[in-house]
Amino acid sequence: MLRSASSTRRSRWLAAAPFAAALLLAVALPVLAQGRAYAPAWPVSADLPAEARQFDFWVGEWDVNLRIRQPDFSWKDTHRAVARIYPILNGKAVLELWDSERIKGYSLRYYDPARGEWTLWLNWPGANRAGSSSLSGGFRHGRGDFFSSSENADGTTTLARYSFNDIGPRSLRWDDAYTRDGGETWSNNWIMEFSRTADVPTLDPAGGDAHTYAGGGRCTADGFAPLDRLVGRFEGRLAGDAEPAAPATLRGYRVLGGCAVLVFLDWEEDGRPRQRFAHITYSTGADRPEITILDDRPASAARVLYGDVGSRELVWSQARAGENGGTACVTLSGNGAFTWIDEAPAGDDDAPRTWRAEFEPLSPAR
Repeated sequence: MLRSASSTRRSRWLAAAPFAAALLLAVALPVLAQGRAYAPAWPVSADLPAEARQFDFWVGEWDVNLRIRQPDFSWKDTHRAVARIYPILNGKAVLELWDSERIKGYSLRYYDPARGEWTLWLNWPGANRAGSSSLSGGFRHGRGDFFSSSENADGTTTLARYSFNDIGPRSLRWDDAYTRDGGETWSNNWIMEFSRTADVPTLDPAGGDAHTYAGGGRCTADGFAPLDRLVGRFEGRLAGDAEPAAPATLRGYRVLGGCAVLVFLDWEEDGRPRQRFAHITYSTGADRPEITILDDRPASAARVLYGDVGSRELVWSQARAGENGGTACVTLSGNGAFTWIDEAPAGDDDAPRTWRAEFEPLSPAR
């Protein structure tokens, strides 16, 4: 009996289906596990561990409905916000910028292979009040839980938990929880309901004002003023301990209503794109300038340093307690050019790393 062309095509498809399904699953598994049903459309380093892809589901632009618990324990829809989540450092980390009229937030999240968990650095500033805090944790059964602890004035300890759950391709839920009795009882204050509006967001390649800046005015104290020196786009050359000078580009962005600046340093090494990231603010708790530095090496961890401001220098040399040290220094000239030197300490299997870059302004801050 003759078989139709469509029947033949269907038979061939059925024969190939198991292989095709297996291939699709192998490619998409890191993101399917967290609820996202398509492969990411951004550069991802092949050297990263699979766990570094667990936050891929969050990359994109989202409308956020923030619900806050009321004194009578009811919940009220209180704020509408827009969150933009960017993949950075060649896929190693994700950058969050969360913006509403009254509340603005930032976070940096990356998987730390040495600890076997995710590290989260956050800055949610108030009026002339800023500084970084951290949480750590991971994913299990499609849910992410991240924890931190703090000592109270009465000697008790508060444990905080931030959770991601109900994760789907176009929606998810975030909530907080706190306990002061070692986890016997938990209390929730906030619930965020995310609804996707766009895929991968981008930053202006010229630097300048980014999402959450909104005209500034949130942090106007003297300690925040020097941050503007690094806003814009700069071209320069980068040289390491044993590396020839390489062309490099630095982009600086105002964020968080003027309470912080984000800096990206891009160059090529052995034909591969490389990137460093820095979050710079003034820690009002420590009463010092603060910088968080993270590069794209799969095993490297963030360094959080405190420092001083001189007439022509920003210097960070005092490490946050329990974190990696080193030094960083930015020396500025009168025409807007500057030199950036970063000295990172040796790791368990790494030598101390020093790099120096000299930059000239390519475009003014906007």
